[in-house]
Amino acid sequence: MKKKFLKIIVLISTIVVVFAGCGTTKNTDSSSGNSTQLTKITLGTYNGTCEAPLYVGIEKGIFKKHGLDVKLQNINAETLKEGIASGKIAGAQISPGMFKSMEQGLDIKLTTGVHTGCIQGVVPVNSPIKDVKGLKGKTIGIDSIGGVPMVLLSIELGKYGIDPKKDVQWRVYPQPQLAQALEKGEIDAFAAWDPYGALAVSQGKARKIFGNSNNEKGKEDSYCCYVGVNGKLADKDPKLVKALTDSWVEADAWVQAHPQEAGKLIVDKKYVSSGDEKENAKLLGTYKFVPDKAKSKKDFTNTLNAMKAQGIIDSSTDVNALVKSTLIDY
Repeated sequence: MKKKFLKIIVLISTIVVVFAGCGTTKNTDSSSGNSTQLTKITLGTYNGTCEAPLYVGIEKGIFKKHGLDVKLQNINAETLKEGIASGKIAGAQISPGMFKSMEQGLDIKLTTGVHTGCIQGVVPVNSPIKDVKGLKGKTIGIDSIGGVPMVLLSIELGKYGIDPKKDVQWRVYPQPQLAQALEKGEIDAFAAWDPYGALAVSQGKARKIFGNSNNEKGKEDSYCCYVGVNGKLADKDPKLVKALTDSWVEADAWVQAHPQEAGKLIVDKKYVSSGDEKENAKLLGTYKFVPDKAKSKKDFTNTLNAMKAQGIIDSSTDVNALVKSTLIDY
């Protein structure tokens, strides 16, 4: 009898471990008067303005509507890699800064694009540098080596024959310190997530020379952020991945329709640490929060090809194969 009891305990423990994998567990929500089984899921966040759909999805109950109880975990490029590899993080908003690691085997799957625009490159307001071509031989501030601002600006530099490895110097600062470093002359320019570049411009301290926003005349908009999920989770629980993606798509539509309210929400709830309500709302109004599967594939492919051309990903990498194995239907 005792041995049988021990076997039952072991079996129950095993089941609990299985369901606790990949940043998910089960939980019951009775806040609305109905007992609803929710799946607890941990998502990474950079605390960026462009992650507004993630925050709106939580605050407006969109994730819960789709059966998910979301917990946020602050991340940077390295802790996201660690979280995905260990299974502690189920997903996050993924940008080109992760594509090299994904090429090297980091198991992240993408389901859809989230939005266009969120990175700006700026120089001092009185700088002789007029455009990206003027950055050759200069020192550029960034938040991390291999991060999204560095990757996107490297691609842009390459379009003008500037080798991002040899022709510029990169210097790392915490994002809140980039504007100060620019003022002190420690760097000639910086590239950063919104709202840091936009704030420096609005305060009269800087001038924009680069951006991936969709409202620049003559430039086609391109997704800079995608819904990304742990690959093992995608294989094990496609229904959960669909619920997660559907939540993000619904939250996207809400932000697209209510940028002012979204700007107020993310500031009031302290999801972002920089910028005021009006500044964040203004930025959100310049993005395009319209997920589209066909565009996601096109933009992901184009970005990988540009990274390959600049030597960021290996010349031997089969881009089409990488797209096929990474971008999944949901």
